Amino acid sequence: MGFNMRLLLLLGGYTLLLMLACLQWLAGPSALAVMLSLAALLCALIVWRHNRRQQHQTALVLKALANQDTSLTLRGQSALQSLLAQVQQQLSSSRQQAEARAQYLQTLLSQLDIAVLEFADNGQLLQANPATQRLLSAQQWQQLQQGRFDDTNLQQLAAILSQTSTHYQGQLQWQQPGYTDRLALSIVCTRIQGQLRKLVTLQSIHQALLQQEVQAYQQMTRVLTHEIANSVTPMASLAQSCRQILPAADTVLNHSDHADLDEALSTINRRGQHLAGFIQSFKQLSQPVQPRLEHTDLVAIIHSCLALQRSALAEQGIQLHTNLPAQAMLWLDEALMEQVLINLLQNAMDAMTEVTQKQLTLSLQPDAQRRWQLDIADSGPGISEAVVQQIFIPFFTTKQTGSGIGLSLSRALLQVQDAQLHYVPGEAPGSCFRISFAQ
Repeated sequence: MGFNMRLLLLLGGYTLLLMLACLQWLAGPSALAVMLSLAALLCALIVWRHNRRQQHQTALVLKALANQDTSLTLRGQSALQSLLAQVQQQLSSSRQQAEARAQYLQTLLSQLDIAVLEFADNGQLLQANPATQRLLSAQQWQQLQQGRFDDTNLQQLAAILSQTSTHYQGQLQWQQPGYTDRLALSIVCTRIQGQLRKLVTLQSIHQALLQQEVQAYQQMTRVLTHEIANSVTPMASLAQSCRQILPAADTVLNHSDHADLDEALSTINRRGQHLAGFIQSFKQLSQPVQPRLEHTDLVAIIHSCLALQRSALAEQGIQLHTNLPAQAMLWLDEALMEQVLINLLQNAMDAMTEVTQKQLTLSLQPDAQRRWQLDIADSGPGISEAVVQQIFIPFFTTKQTGSGIGLSLSRALLQVQDAQLHYVPGEAPGSCFRISFAQ
């Protein structure tokens, strides 16, 4: 029943009581006072009951709105119901916008190749994007979820987190299987709903630093190639021409001087040719590589390269061991990949010339993130720690006849295929080089 109807009934009842009071007035003034008091009390009771019902109904509607329930309405109060409908529409619109923004941010974080983590003030991991799991090992990820920092890498991260109260930017030496990665670390402290939160980003800059290093070497070799070639080529040509026009013995010089001069010119010409060959090595390293990536079976490429080296392996008495899957489809440049594998296989064979037990092992296995890793290991004398720091520097070599560009060129050829080449130290004698594919 609406408020207007209740008011009419109230007025009707009040009028009836008033009439009765008039009749009673004829009987006496005290009866009139009693009837008027009863009428006023009845009116106040009806108004109080109506207000209580309206308050209760309004509270129910507001509570329903807070719980996103729009089924309840205010009956008999069109103006207030209209205002509540506007509030409800604005709340619904704001809620949808907030959900859309949250969904957008969640999608953006999931697509980032940068690890983003949120920590509580006590170091407990609250949330992280998928890139975090790709960067960390399975054991490190499990420890973070459990609030533990037992891993050496995580310990240095925890130390920086505990000491950071506002913001931090720096780098971390991050030990990955087979090599040392370098991570860019950023920490921002903020308060969310009154609670201190530490937002952390981790990004590997190892590949970017390697790319800058390769570009610097390429720029240097282009300059050196140009300058040296301009001097060496004419020098070798002039030395050869001088030998051809050298007068016969006894016409100008005696036999001894003639022989010395001929030998000197021959040496100049020979060294000039050797330098020209060295310049060609410079050019190989300085030329930018444009890969032609195709969806190729890496296992088939490995078998093809081993077939080329099979006779050489047999001649040197090298035992070949392979641990390869039936197939591994990757986006690769087949020609560049063959060049890298042949170079690594030849290096392994050269390393075992002085040992009696000659074993060459190739293993292709997925890592914890299910990315392929190819290990090429030999049973040679191994590489000292001092030499390991220099093996990827262009033109550094421990071979008497080596050019020193094999490993640096192989690393560059792999980088354009989104792969990395590392030396893997091990306890067993020998050397192991690992190709890590990002696919």
